[in-house]
Amino acid sequence: MKSKLGKMFITLVAGLCTIMALSISASACIWGFYQPEEPDCLRVEAEEI
Repeated sequence: MKSKLGKMFITLVAGLCTIMALSISASACIWGFYQPEEPDCLRVEAEEI
């Protein structure tokens, strides 16, 4: 019984931490706090368009 509750608690905490991490990383990109630099091979110059 004790180990069953322990496993359930660990599973719940791991799930909550995963959801928090995903939502924080997604919102950081949306709000502009994290903007990775675009690789040179993906850049399109204005002259090429």
